[in-house]
Amino acid sequence: MAQYPASGILFQNDRKEKPTQPDYTGNIELEPEVIRDLMAQLDEGVEQPKANLVGWRKTGKTGRPFLSLRGSIMRERQAEGSGYQSQAPANTAVAGLDDEIPF
Repeated sequence: MAQYPASGILFQNDRKEKPTQPDYTGNIELEPEVIRDLMAQLDEGVEQPKANLVGWRKTGKTGRPFLSLRGSIMRERQAEGSGYQSQAPANTAVAGLDDEIPF
Protein backbone atom coordinates (compact mmCIF):
# COMPACT_ATOMS: atom_id res chain seq x y z
CA MET A 1 0.00 0.00 0.00
CA ALA A 2 1.24 3.46 -0.86
CA GLN A 3 2.39 5.74 1.93
CA TYR A 4 0.30 8.69 0.66
CA PRO A 5 -3.13 8.73 -1.00
CA ALA A 6 -3.23 9.08 -4.78
CA SER A 7 -2.96 12.76 -5.62
CA GLY A 8 -1.87 15.24 -8.26
CA ILE A 9 -0.32 18.61 -8.78
CA LEU A 10 -0.73 21.60 -11.10
CA PHE A 11 1.99 24.21 -11.59
CA GLN A 12 1.60 27.50 -13.43
CA ASN A 13 2.84 27.06 -16.99
CA ASP A 14 6.00 29.20 -17.09
CA ARG A 15 6.56 28.31 -20.77
CA LYS A 16 3.25 29.70 -22.00
CA GLU A 17 3.84 31.63 -25.23
CA LYS A 18 0.35 31.70 -26.80
CA PRO A 19 -3.13 32.25 -25.33
CA THR A 20 -4.16 28.78 -26.53
CA GLN A 21 -1.57 27.04 -24.32
CA PRO A 22 -2.66 25.90 -20.84
CA ASP A 23 -2.25 28.18 -17.82
CA TYR A 24 -1.36 25.21 -15.59
CA THR A 25 0.21 21.82 -16.26
CA GLY A 26 0.63 18.72 -14.12
CA ASN A 27 -0.72 15.24 -13.49
CA ILE A 28 -2.94 13.26 -11.16
CA GLU A 29 -2.88 9.70 -9.83
CA LEU A 30 -6.28 8.09 -9.17
CA GLU A 31 -7.21 5.40 -6.65
CA PRO A 32 -8.29 2.07 -8.20
CA GLU A 33 -11.86 2.59 -6.92
CA VAL A 34 -12.09 5.84 -8.91
CA ILE A 35 -10.86 4.09 -12.07
CA ARG A 36 -13.38 1.26 -11.53
CA ASP A 37 -16.17 3.80 -11.10
CA LEU A 38 -15.16 5.61 -14.30
CA MET A 39 -15.15 2.28 -16.15
CA ALA A 40 -18.58 1.43 -14.68
CA GLN A 41 -19.91 4.75 -15.92
CA LEU A 42 -18.72 3.86 -19.44
CA ASP A 43 -20.39 0.44 -19.13
CA GLU A 44 -23.62 2.22 -18.07
CA GLY A 45 -23.52 4.29 -21.27
CA VAL A 46 -22.22 7.55 -19.82
CA GLU A 47 -20.37 9.21 -22.71
CA GLN A 48 -18.20 11.42 -20.52
CA PRO A 49 -17.62 9.80 -17.11
CA LYS A 50 -16.97 12.14 -14.19
CA ALA A 51 -15.04 12.06 -10.94
CA ASN A 52 -14.72 14.68 -8.20
CA LEU A 53 -11.58 16.76 -8.23
CA VAL A 54 -10.56 19.01 -5.34
CA GLY A 55 -7.53 21.26 -4.95
CA TRP A 56 -5.57 23.23 -2.39
CA ARG A 57 -3.30 26.22 -3.04
CA LYS A 58 0.17 25.51 -1.67
CA THR A 59 3.70 26.85 -1.93
CA GLY A 60 6.65 24.60 -2.73
CA LYS A 61 10.01 24.62 -0.92
CA THR A 62 11.39 26.95 -3.60
CA GLY A 63 8.51 29.39 -3.10
CA ARG A 64 6.75 28.37 -6.33
CA PRO A 65 2.94 28.25 -5.90
CA PHE A 66 1.01 25.16 -7.03
CA LEU A 67 -2.32 23.38 -6.67
CA SER A 68 -2.35 20.07 -4.83
CA LEU A 69 -5.10 17.81 -6.26
CA ARG A 70 -7.08 14.76 -5.21
CA GLY A 71 -9.67 12.83 -7.23
CA SER A 72 -12.54 10.74 -5.86
CA ILE A 73 -15.80 9.08 -6.91
CA MET A 74 -18.59 11.53 -7.76
CA ARG A 75 -20.57 12.29 -4.61
CA GLU A 76 -23.93 11.79 -6.34
CA ARG A 77 -22.85 8.28 -7.35
CA GLN A 78 -21.64 7.52 -3.81
CA ALA A 79 -24.98 8.70 -2.37
CA GLU A 80 -26.94 6.62 -4.89
CA GLY A 81 -24.85 3.59 -4.10
CA SER A 82 -24.33 3.09 -7.82
CA GLY A 83 -20.55 3.26 -7.68
CA TYR A 84 -18.82 0.16 -9.01
CA GLN A 85 -18.03 -2.05 -6.01
CA SER A 86 -17.16 -5.41 -7.55
CA GLN A 87 -13.57 -6.51 -8.03
CA ALA A 88 -14.64 -8.57 -11.08
CA PRO A 89 -14.42 -7.09 -14.58
CA ALA A 90 -17.62 -5.24 -15.49
CA ASN A 91 -18.55 -7.58 -18.37
CA THR A 92 -18.15 -10.81 -16.41
CA ALA A 93 -21.32 -12.91 -16.21
CA VAL A 94 -22.37 -14.09 -12.76
CA ALA A 95 -23.39 -17.74 -12.50
CA GLY A 96 -27.09 -18.27 -11.78
CA LEU A 97 -28.22 -14.83 -12.93
CA ASP A 98 -29.97 -14.10 -16.18
CA ASP A 99 -30.79 -10.87 -17.96
CA GLU A 100 -34.53 -10.93 -17.27
CA ILE A 101 -35.92 -8.75 -14.49
CA PRO A 102 -38.49 -10.73 -12.42
CA PHE A 103 -41.00 -7.86 -12.09
